[in-house]
Amino acid sequence: MLKFLIPVLLVFMVLPLQAQFGFDRELSIDVDEDGTPLKFPWAGGMDYCQFSNIDLDFDGDLDLFVFDRTCDKVMTFVQNGSAGEVDFQYAPQYESYFPKDLKNWALLVDYDCDGLPDLFTSTLGGCRVYKNIGGDGSGHEFELKSPLLRTNIYGGETYLYFSSADIPAIVDVDGDNDKDVLAFGVLGQTVEYHKNLSIETYGVCDSLIFETKNICWGRFQENGATNEVTLWDTLDYPCRSVDFDDPEFVDRPLDAEERHAGSTVLALDIDDSGVMDLVIGDASYPNLVMLRNSGLEVNTNSGMDLQDTNFPSETTPVDLEIFPGAFYVDVNNDGKRDLIASPNAKIGSENKTSVWMYNNVNTDADPEFDYIQNDFLQEDMIENGTSSLPVFFDHNGDGLMDLIVSSLGQYNPVTGNLISKMAYYENVGTADAPQYELITDDYEDISTMGIGETLALYPTFGDLDGDGDEDMILGEYEGYCYYLENTGGEGSPAIFNTFTLLTNADGAPILESTFVYPELVDLDRDGDQDLVIGRRSGKLHYYENTGVGTYNFDLISSNLGNVDVSGAEFIEGYAVPEFIDIDGVYHLLIGSKRGYLYYYSDIDDNLDGSFNLVDSITDNIAIGSHTAPAVANITDDNRLELALGNRRGGVELFQSAPTSNIGIATFANEQDILVFPNPATNQVFIDLGDIKPNALEQTEIGIYSIIGELVYRQERVQASLVSIAIDALPKGTYLVDITDGEKSIRKKLIVQ
Repeated sequence: MLKFLIPVLLVFMVLPLQAQFGFDRELSIDVDEDGTPLKFPWAGGMDYCQFSNIDLDFDGDLDLFVFDRTCDKVMTFVQNGSAGEVDFQYAPQYESYFPKDLKNWALLVDYDCDGLPDLFTSTLGGCRVYKNIGGDGSGHEFELKSPLLRTNIYGGETYLYFSSADIPAIVDVDGDNDKDVLAFGVLGQTVEYHKNLSIETYGVCDSLIFETKNICWGRFQENGATNEVTLWDTLDYPCRSVDFDDPEFVDRPLDAEERHAGSTVLALDIDDSGVMDLVIGDASYPNLVMLRNSGLEVNTNSGMDLQDTNFPSETTPVDLEIFPGAFYVDVNNDGKRDLIASPNAKIGSENKTSVWMYNNVNTDADPEFDYIQNDFLQEDMIENGTSSLPVFFDHNGDGLMDLIVSSLGQYNPVTGNLISKMAYYENVGTADAPQYELITDDYEDISTMGIGETLALYPTFGDLDGDGDEDMILGEYEGYCYYLENTGGEGSPAIFNTFTLLTNADGAPILESTFVYPELVDLDRDGDQDLVIGRRSGKLHYYENTGVGTYNFDLISSNLGNVDVSGAEFIEGYAVPEFIDIDGVYHLLIGSKRGYLYYYSDIDDNLDGSFNLVDSITDNIAIGSHTAPAVANITDDNRLELALGNRRGGVELFQSAPTSNIGIATFANEQDILVFPNPATNQVFIDLGDIKPNALEQTEIGIYSIIGELVYRQERVQASLVSIAIDALPKGTYLVDITDGEKSIRKKLIVQ
């Protein structure tokens, strides 16, 4: 398997030397499920997704751009299959090409006919557009073209309305080669047609000039309370052809009580008639509805004359609990677009098998869909529902770190609720070559024990009764923690079959409001396991273990280290702590709701003071919201592995530089080494300070892109002040590595 070295600048700055090392993405460790190797286990999971085609690597094949609405996360997959073959590989190195502030929905559509797909995405009240200005040599690059699309209607200009809950269709409706828009209007009952006048105005399709031509395109109406569709032949206002041209129509009041909650729109010519038909999904229903256009030519305001309420009815129809969205993309590299359906809701829908794929067995102009699977791409990754929470734990006592992956919850189609399970992946490899195999998706049958609400379970392990094996503390949604004694014995597989409510030193239940993330760690280094609890507020509670031969948790601090990962714009942090002991020094990583990883130092001998916030790592680990870190050395190579959970329900894996780099001396004059100006535009200078001439000859400077590509190298530096032209580099974040072969330093460089 491939291993992409993608520096993500998880920077450990150890005082006072500020030595640095980064975690690189690790994709080489295998994971098996049901005896089958997963192709990309560490892709991070998928929940509620939108799909577009793009040739990411410019090899002529159509790859996949996936936008997961769950946490507004871009995922990229390259197509390696031959014609008619589905063979995607997760390719995270392309994700940084796309803007970081995408929200709600994102679709790739080539509006300017240059062969490069542009990006349409949600913004407050409407849509903003990024033009693709990239190319084969430089890769895809996007610049903001329109912060808010506008349209002309009733003789005036206004913004082009898009509900943030909907998905519009951006497609050539009238056959003139520029891209028009079909979207449900403000009341969400009828589809509006916004015609692009680029061809009419300039004779080319490179502009975004819209005029609202019809507020009841297709002459149908969706019920305000259900997903029932009334076709054109029985409709009154506003779908009669005379209404839109009636001057009094402009002032006619709209019935806000009939507002529809939300709909998704896919426009395609389903019957090769030359006019667009529609496939729509409804916010409260599990099915897709296909509406056939009765027209024989474009721009005739033809009405829909037939509906398929269980689309595609010729095969297994879509059934996705609530609010399905449909996407028309080529999946198997045969030049014909296929159908993918996925929920468009962030809650209340299937989140483990939530990507339905249908193969087009006819032509692109006259498609016919055959159901293939309900877990497209998900089948090849660790996928555990919503909000995954990984923890390393040696379950079977063989000395190898196994992996427990819990979650906020998996959708239960029987009850319509979420239930939290913990998947157990046994490490069946060796000390230096780990390999994981899924043993069960319900570790120790804990979901059936009746613990709390069986929601948002999060375990931590440590020997609390002095018998040599590791017991479990389990946090859950209601804010309580539970103690599960390990009766398996030292060196044997763990057994957890009873639980009791965890109490404090006064005998009262430990209650931390909803969502708790406990960690057992000998924080005061007295030989027993203390308890730190990450809280929904973003802060940490610290309970010292004062027991002898058993636990006795005494609350010491309600704001350990003055840590707060909620951020200025949030009142919630969802702090998931992970203490790391390296050579007798504690470091602290904390996951957060915002998706940032916070790194704190200055912990030892400072439990009643403020920890030092070294970095919030805001720009370099972009896996989505609700990060949950777990750190261990699973490869026995002096490197740490970082497993990161996220809102999408999967796990992403990273590997550190050698831990021996932490705290060692780097360049003696590191404080004098400067990279300036920073940010830089055309030229950057690197001042190596008073480094001696003989050391200069051994010094090498390398500049790496954020995807790990070497973009500049200079060996045998000749002077302590180095000038580097960077005008040819794309805008973005880079890493400057300076090394003399034994010691090194890394600096971050922003190119504007």
